Amino acid sequence: MHEPDSTRRTALKGLALLGAGTTGIGVAAAEDHRNGDGNHGDDPGDGQRSSPSGLFVATLEPREGVETDARGTALVQERQDGLKFVLQVSNLENAFMGHVHEDETLGPIAVWLYDFLTQDERLEEGRFSGILDAGTITDEAVAEGRVSEAESETVDDLLGKLEAGEAYVNVHTEAHPSGEIAGALVPFDPSDMMCRGDFDDGSESDDP
Repeated sequence: MHEPDSTRRTALKGLALLGAGTTGIGVAAAEDHRNGDGNHGDDPGDGQRSSPSGLFVATLEPREGVETDARGTALVQERQDGLKFVLQVSNLENAFMGHVHEDETLGPIAVWLYDFLTQDERLEEGRFSGILDAGTITDEAVAEGRVSEAESETVDDLLGKLEAGEAYVNVHTEAHPSGEIAGALVPFDPSDMMCRGDFDDGSESDDP
């Protein structure tokens, strides 16, 4: 059974990695966490606070008819250099693809979230929990990863899909090649998960 508190904690961790509304460490740290690269480069977090505006969240749950303990969260935020994303999963076995699909869960592929680097298939062998992938979606990534039927040809096009509620994340596994967990990307509402103590705003408090 998947507890709602667990989903909330996972989303909060993703927000911290994006540096969205927290003093988080940025997407570069998420990339380092996965790739073992200590070089943060142009870390968008760089220790600075970022507003959660332009932030979209997908709660990834089993697709209809799929029996699995896997769950996940995808977070996408608009930044000056593109769309930053973090894709986190738990108890997902043999994942080999993850995408943003347009219009519906199995609609045209707008961009690959896993494997983001290659915009192509890559098997994560065995059961995996953690950051499956993270990066910055650029016009180049969209051009490389989209299918010809997709309406999104640029980041701006994809952002339009996000704002219209027409973007879905679907993560595919060997057991469920059409998708094991999926969810719609919707605007982030802090009231859905924010309570006292959830976000570290850097201030001191006398509350116990």
